[in-house]
Amino acid sequence: MTKIAFIGVGKIGQTIVFNTVIDGYADEVMLYDIIPELPEKFEHELRHALASKRLKVEILSTNNLDDISGADIVVITAGKPRKPGMSRRDLFVDNAKIMIDLASKLPKKNAGATYIMVANPVDMMASVFAKYSKEFVVSTGDQVETMRLRAYIAKKLKLPVYKVNGFVAGEHGEDAVVLWSTVTVNGKPFSENLGVTKAEVEDYVKKIPGEIIRVMGGTTWGPGTIIAELIRAIALNENKVMSIAIPRQFEDEIIHVSVPTVVGSSIGPTLESLLDEKDRWNLMASMKDFYNVYKENLKQLEASIQAQ
Repeated sequence: MTKIAFIGVGKIGQTIVFNTVIDGYADEVMLYDIIPELPEKFEHELRHALASKRLKVEILSTNNLDDISGADIVVITAGKPRKPGMSRRDLFVDNAKIMIDLASKLPKKNAGATYIMVANPVDMMASVFAKYSKEFVVSTGDQVETMRLRAYIAKKLKLPVYKVNGFVAGEHGEDAVVLWSTVTVNGKPFSENLGVTKAEVEDYVKKIPGEIIRVMGGTTWGPGTIIAELIRAIALNENKVMSIAIPRQFEDEIIHVSVPTVVGSSIGPTLESLLDEKDRWNLMASMKDFYNVYKENLKQLEASIQAQ
C-alpha cells in the first residue's frame, strides 16, 4: 500500500497530485493546505476525474496538519510562489520559516517517510527542512532542467525526445550546469555539428522558466509531470537515473545539489564518479557557490527570526 501526502495544493501542487493519482498506483493520498476549503474542493475535482478513469484511491483533504499521518512519501509544495522578475533565491527567508514550522510537525506522525521538496528555492528549502527535521529529504533539483534540455535538443534536431539523453546538475535554476559528458543524440556524444550549439541549449534551459512565468504566471505542467515521475520512481522502486538533489555533507552543512542519481525505494548511488573532469569541476564550483549563498541566507533567516 502506498500512502502519499501533499503539503500545499496550489497550482503546482494540484498538477503534481493529478499526475500522481491518475497514474493509478497510489492507494491513499492526503491533501493539506492552509487555505480554507481548498483541499476539500480539490478533492471533489479529483474524485470526478478518478470516476472517469474508473480508479479507486482513498482521499483525505484537510486544513489540519495533524491529520497528515502514516505517509510513505511526503511532497512539500507549500510556500510563496515565484513571481515575474524574482529569482528563486528571493523567496528564501519567507519560505524557510514555513519549512521550519513543517519540520517541527510532520515527522512526529510520519515516521520513516521520504520527503520530496518542491517549494522554491527548492534545493535550499530541502537543506533547511533537513537541518531542522533531521529527516531524509530529496529536492526535485535539476530533473526539470534535464527534461527541458532533452526537449529542446529534440525539437531543434527534429527528433523524438527519447533519442536524446543527458543530464543537468548543480543548483536548480539559473546556476544549473549542463553535464555535457552525459549528453548523447542517437546514442552518440553530442556534437555542435548536428545543428545546435551548447551555448544555445544552455541559454534555453536557464531562461525558458522565466519566460513561461512572464506569460503564463508560473511553470506547472512541465514540473508537475516530471515531479510526479520522481514520486512514481520512489513508490514503485523503479531504480531509474534522475538528476535530483540528495543530502551531502559540505564543510559544516548538509546541502542539496543535483547530480544524476539512481532513484528507487532507496536512493543512490550517484553517477558523479562517471562524469568527465570538466563536468566534475563545474559541479564542485556549483556546490561551493550554493554553500556560500546558503550560509548568507541562513544568517538573514536567523536575524529575521530574532527580530520577530
